[in-house]
Amino acid sequence: MLLKRATFVFSDKKNRISLFILILITFIDFMGIGLVYPIFSKILFDPSIPFFSSGTTNEVRGIFLGILFGLMPFAQFFSLSIWGTVSDNKGRKKPLLLSLSFTVLAHFISIFGILFSSISILIVSRFILGIGAGNISIVLASIADISSKEKKAKNFGLYSMAIGAGFTLGPFIGGALSIISFSFPFAFSFVVTLLNLILAVVFFKETLVKFFNKTVSFVSGLKNLKKAFTIKTIRIFFLCSFFTNFGWTYFMDFAPVFLIKKFMFSSADVGIFYGSMGGLFALSSGLLIRPFLSKFKYETLFWISSLIAACSILSIPFYPNFYWLILFVLIFSFFAAFLGPTITTIISNNVSADIQGETLGLFGSVNTAAYSVSALIAGFFVGIAPESSMYVGGGILLISSCIVLVIFNKKLFI
Repeated sequence: MLLKRATFVFSDKKNRISLFILILITFIDFMGIGLVYPIFSKILFDPSIPFFSSGTTNEVRGIFLGILFGLMPFAQFFSLSIWGTVSDNKGRKKPLLLSLSFTVLAHFISIFGILFSSISILIVSRFILGIGAGNISIVLASIADISSKEKKAKNFGLYSMAIGAGFTLGPFIGGALSIISFSFPFAFSFVVTLLNLILAVVFFKETLVKFFNKTVSFVSGLKNLKKAFTIKTIRIFFLCSFFTNFGWTYFMDFAPVFLIKKFMFSSADVGIFYGSMGGLFALSSGLLIRPFLSKFKYETLFWISSLIAACSILSIPFYPNFYWLILFVLIFSFFAAFLGPTITTIISNNVSADIQGETLGLFGSVNTAAYSVSALIAGFFVGIAPESSMYVGGGILLISSCIVLVIFNKKLFI
């Protein structure tokens, strides 16, 4: 039920400033998240680093690696819908600032987890980070608030570009700073996320013009996961998004174990790999994919991009040397850039304006459920067979592509 209407009126300048801050927040958040990719696999699987006793098996190390990667999206799964609903009730800014405070605290705690070689402290920091990372629903809803229907896909593309740019610098910085100390990247992340919070306090303007009175529930994530698949018009895309993000996470989180084993990558090498992939992803999201978004149906673009991304991942175990990874980065980064903007726009365009926050919260719940389940399952198997990160990740992405082809085959080519 509509509770009240805000009295302020947006100007184009305020919208541009708010959009810039939202993109910056996304960039810094994902840079902080990306820092861990070159680090966690190294510190947990290197026997010379005292997180575990020297006799700890790879299976056990893989389980804890899965917990570290999976706990953040697990907490995010529950916090996403809560932040989305609260932002519909109270406006976007206050919940956004609170969520960013959780992020700052998480990175601060993680410094001590590394300094004391404590897996328990790292687990706590990852859980808190997941609570803060639920602000994705606030960011997406805010972008929808200030975007016309014609500019929505473009602005969601900028959001994806910020994610890619964050992953460009995050793993690269994490790998480079880990040469000095494994705690140094987390100290850096604490500083930049604190700066992120300060910028949001000063420059972000409220984007919601209608406030609502909706009930907040701590189990709404589970309810929303069920609810997402009852919306007939878009449930097939929720399912495709789940599979896409499951496969993406299985590959992205655990590929370093394979790269370290087969190609003898150092943490810095892993950082360069993820950094180059993130850079091309960002360039594609923000610039290269724009002509295609205006000329082709979003369903068609999602189908083609998921198919080619899947085949790219499945090809990696057959590379005779690491130079082939250059070709993979070029192909995968470009086509993966279509996945987020297309599926987000399809879902957003199929719901009314008054439930954008709630629906995108549902969307986030589906995605974070995929991240969490994938990471928690993958750790044990990747510890046994590192190449499974490619076979399973690529295979699940391929399933997503096949679902779209089967359900929308006639519409894809019209």
